[in-house]
Amino acid sequence: MFNRVHNIEFSNKPTTWRSSFFWLLDQFKGSKIRKHYDAIKRINLNHESDYATQQRTTYLNQILHHAVKTVPYYKFLGITATSLQHFPVVNKNLIKKNSKSFLSESYVNKKTFNASTSGSTGTPFTVVHDENKKKRHKADVHFFWETVGHTWGQGFYYFRIWNKQNRKSKFIQKIQNISPIDVFKLNDSKIKEFLNRIIFGNAPKSILSYASALDGIVKYLKRHPTDLSNAKVISIIAMSESLDNPTKNYLEVHFGCPVVSRYANTENGMLAQQTPFLENNFLLNLASYHIEILDTNADIPLEDGKTGRIVVTDFFNRAMPLIRYDTGDLGAMKKIEINGNIHYVLSTVEGRKMDAIFNTKGEPISPFTLTNNMWKYNRLNQYQFIQKGKNNYEFILNVQTSFTREKELINEFKGYLGSNANLAVTYVDEIPLLSSGKRKKVLNLTEK
Repeated sequence: MFNRVHNIEFSNKPTTWRSSFFWLLDQFKGSKIRKHYDAIKRINLNHESDYATQQRTTYLNQILHHAVKTVPYYKFLGITATSLQHFPVVNKNLIKKNSKSFLSESYVNKKTFNASTSGSTGTPFTVVHDENKKKRHKADVHFFWETVGHTWGQGFYYFRIWNKQNRKSKFIQKIQNISPIDVFKLNDSKIKEFLNRIIFGNAPKSILSYASALDGIVKYLKRHPTDLSNAKVISIIAMSESLDNPTKNYLEVHFGCPVVSRYANTENGMLAQQTPFLENNFLLNLASYHIEILDTNADIPLEDGKTGRIVVTDFFNRAMPLIRYDTGDLGAMKKIEINGNIHYVLSTVEGRKMDAIFNTKGEPISPFTLTNNMWKYNRLNQYQFIQKGKNNYEFILNVQTSFTREKELINEFKGYLGSNANLAVTYVDEIPLLSSGKRKKVLNLTEK
């Protein structure tokens, strides 16, 4: 059984040549990522230290001032809007309808990067990031990998949907030491092949995966008990969905390593992650974001421990500032003190679990097969996919004006589900919320 520690440990971590080369290259370029990393580490190790409080206040004031001065949408607030509460809560739909108004005028002729997502509530969405934001994100990722004992440059198996939009070249895979595994039709033979690779591989490695893929691995291991004592797995991180406790506990016992969930999104980045010393709580990345928990029906802050909307202000994206951005997720925040250090955590993150779906042959299909291929249909405000029977499926679409790609959509997803799939399309003005306040992107009514 994995033994939990009671504080974050960074000492005595093995150094890889990739890590050494990364930091050497960064030093040559002015140590920009190192400076971000050092600040992230110092703030997140004690959220209420004098340094953390001062830096976070500075970060917040800087992004608010920048937004009011350079972003058309916020200019109407005036230069006196120095308090976060002067800013409205915004969401994906509002930003999509006014996308140009959210772009900073000072970054029109500067290098920027598009970050596209299918959206956690079924809204395809693109955010523009600047170069400094990308550096901050790299430093965030380094920090959170290290909280589970993984040094950057060590190998890791990356379970997700891999397509032409996100596929990494063989060269990048080698440099980053990534072994990509496509979860599309993740069947027993693929899982067996993966387990053999990690059992007989000599180098330490980690696993980064959709939670649903980890569920599939556990189900396989229960049917086919396998000795994993020599697998040399450093850590397992679940992403994009909620990780069930039975799956988490089973993996910890059989792999003998920390198993944690990561809470992140494409538009912002690393928001929080479970760490071994915090049990099942998510350490908030308050070094890079201001995070609020607001009432589900009004923009009112909730007391610690109460579940509400997770609303994020990004300190570092100046190309397209996201201020009081409603992520579409629900969570509860609280404060924990360990060895004199204060940590703000999410005790729960809700609404990130999607139903399993099956093709017309009855084979399981990762729900991310759908969500990761919906980003290209950018005329959609919202969507929902429903499996109604063995061969019967339905897309519920809320479109901006008109949608001319229905045939393309049906043909593409018949390729995933089967040529004999009956795929209906229904257009609506609004997809209703669940009682939780979420819109579920993928539903399987045959399982209900």
